[in-house]
Amino acid sequence: RASRVIIGKRQLRPCIHIAIHRQKMPAFDAKLQKPQAVVTPSSLAASTGASSACGSDREWGAECGVGATALWIAYIRYCEHQRERPAFEDPFAERFLGGGKGEEVTAAMARALHHFMFMNASGTDFHQSLTLRYALPCLGRRYLRQMRHAPVPHQEVLPAGQDPLAKGVRIRTAYFDDHIRDVFGVGSQVRQFVTLASGVDCRCLRLACLQQEGVRTWLVDQPAVISAFRSRLPELEARPDIQTLAVKFGEELWWQKLVAAGFDPCVPSLFLVEGLVMYLGKTEVEEIFSEIYRLMAPGSVVMGDYVNQGFLHHPMVEPFNDELRKYSAPWTYGVRNSTAWAGMLTRCGFALEEDVPSVELHSLLTRVKFFLIDHIGTWVPTYRTFVAVKRAAPQQEGPMGESDSLRKQGVQRFGRHHATAAFALSLAMIAAFVRTGL
Repeated sequence: RASRVIIGKRQLRPCIHIAIHRQKMPAFDAKLQKPQAVVTPSSLAASTGASSACGSDREWGAECGVGATALWIAYIRYCEHQRERPAFEDPFAERFLGGGKGEEVTAAMARALHHFMFMNASGTDFHQSLTLRYALPCLGRRYLRQMRHAPVPHQEVLPAGQDPLAKGVRIRTAYFDDHIRDVFGVGSQVRQFVTLASGVDCRCLRLACLQQEGVRTWLVDQPAVISAFRSRLPELEARPDIQTLAVKFGEELWWQKLVAAGFDPCVPSLFLVEGLVMYLGKTEVEEIFSEIYRLMAPGSVVMGDYVNQGFLHHPMVEPFNDELRKYSAPWTYGVRNSTAWAGMLTRCGFALEEDVPSVELHSLLTRVKFFLIDHIGTWVPTYRTFVAVKRAAPQQEGPMGESDSLRKQGVQRFGRHHATAAFALSLAMIAAFVRTGL
């Protein structure tokens, strides 16, 4: 039986009660395998009226979805750290990989998508044979029926952590690392860093900018997660600037504990909401960002990631979603496109500064393709990252705030200068693929 958490007058969906996301970790110690009444970190979205929650019979452990998805991401980070020229350094990821579960889950995800996500010879983009199958869902559905149970030749399997999905995770991690460094750069007034549903996020130890004098960090998660996290990182005992907040979500209000632990709403801050919203629902997501806005001083920053609805429904990613369901970690939330996401942030009070797909945008062709996907082919799966700031004063211009207006102006400018070229290029691409029979 899965518990439900009361959120004001609403109920969170039962599948979220572990707040599964890409950084969630299991309690590896045997004593944490069967904790008492674990309730959902989705209560991060709880309104100030939330006051009760039921217990859950889910167990903490590597077999639990929360553990499996966490170890998957930890293993990808570990693999990146071993590369000759890594996009980021994470010497702590290895500490959470005992037992080989991380490699096992990573390999399972790669096998599930072997026939549905594979790269061109240069490794810069998906193979051209996949283009029409993603662009036209009917072709994707037919291809899915043909290849869903097709064997994966052993000689074609990429090394663990090197598949296209893992590449997206590496790009995302490096993106946030770089932007955190920028936010805490020379002359910045931002002195507080908060990670919600922090899991095994070790940025407070591996990023020098978060170890500057005067910078404080708060990691917010469930008691069992915080306990296991600290057991793997004895360095935290010598870091009074890092606070780990063990919150019984649904029974306690995380924002009250944050302020009680020394967080100052009058000082500019950075909130990281990474790998979380896709496991929630629309109401919960908006409540989380509204609460973050309320805690922020003007000039504060929030950054995170999200997916479009194509990642939930397109037939070519059904094998991926099936794997997530096997680990009790289904994705349940996506938006139509970046304009819809900007509108949600605007309603919560934020001004969007950057929103980009989590891919390498080195060529004009790739940029045009993702522009077309975001504004026309919204059914094509897309994973995006964003950065937004708190305005000095709330907007008073109705449902469409300043950031939406700016985004639309940007779209219009793109349209005036590039729409014809983009349309012609897309037709040429389709004609080329049809001619070659792909």
